[in-house]
Amino acid sequence: MKLLIVLLTFLNISLATDPWTLSEEEQNPDTQDILIKKPEKYLRNESVIYDLNTDLGIKDQKKYTGSDTHRFGLAAHVSGDYEHVNHLLGYEFNYMYRSQSYTQLWYGFQFFRHQTYFDSITQNQTAEVGDNANDESQYQRPKDTKNLISSLGLGVGHRFKFLTEIFSTDDVFETVDIFGNYLVLNENFIKKQYIGYGLTTNYGIHKRSSTHLFYGGKFSYNIASVTRDAIGDEKKNDRSLSLGWLSLAFELGWFF
Repeated sequence: MKLLIVLLTFLNISLATDPWTLSEEEQNPDTQDILIKKPEKYLRNESVIYDLNTDLGIKDQKKYTGSDTHRFGLAAHVSGDYEHVNHLLGYEFNYMYRSQSYTQLWYGFQFFRHQTYFDSITQNQTAEVGDNANDESQYQRPKDTKNLISSLGLGVGHRFKFLTEIFSTDDVFETVDIFGNYLVLNENFIKKQYIGYGLTTNYGIHKRSSTHLFYGGKFSYNIASVTRDAIGDEKKNDRSLSLGWLSLAFELGWFF
């Protein structure tokens, strides 16, 4: 009976140990050791990639993507409406830093500026009896009214390799990001500036073309609420706009 209790206690302790827990040495291995020491740990969401030596025609300069620390990207955006892709045109800069405590998380900031038509991001409000004379519903903007949106945001992201379950690839990665944004909308019909806050969610697929460079595409969905200064005794609801849009982007960047 005592022997049985000892065996059960040992088994319980063994099962309680997290099999995916990595030591400090395991978290920062030499590239040469990655495929030797438990590669299933290192390569679940990472890869060993190479630069091509064009002079010799061979692969060299190995790099373990798990050692990436900084990510900088540039993106060009168009509208997610395939019938009117030019109704939103813009650009984006983003920088992400890999967490040293939670290595699957990245955090950083983004800045984007989009020129867009009014009906691509919001719509006119319906006028009702009793509305304030300066209420937003009093301004029936043409659909092709152009607006400029600028935004600065902070957020977190995650990089992973779900596609490797379907396709055998070492240099294609997926990312998801979410940013909280401070936005400024310059509305050209009534010549007013609207300020507010919103969210950006991104899903991207990128290819590592070398040990440092990457390129790919992403879907970017945004929501926001912005408000202009009051005219007279306007309530906040009378001078606010709700925004929402989907954009597609081509992104180019590098890790360092």
